[in-house]
Amino acid sequence: MMSRDELSPTNRTVAAVLGFIWIVAGVSAAIGGMMKHRWPALLLSPLAIAYGIVWLRVARTGRRLQWPVRRR
Repeated sequence: MMSRDELSPTNRTVAAVLGFIWIVAGVSAAIGGMMKHRWPALLLSPLAIAYGIVWLRVARTGRRLQWPVRRR
């Protein structure tokens, strides 16, 4: 039986697809921001790329990420 934090193969696939979508959206926003001088898109694109990398990390490890907060 899988623990609560482990992901099924279907969930890992969804996480990988979401990761690629966020990375492509971030790169597209960066390129569009540079070409059309849209500073908000250019400044926010690294956040989208980082979010995509987090999703790829979830897909690679097969586990949900935990926030570094102590539970009481």
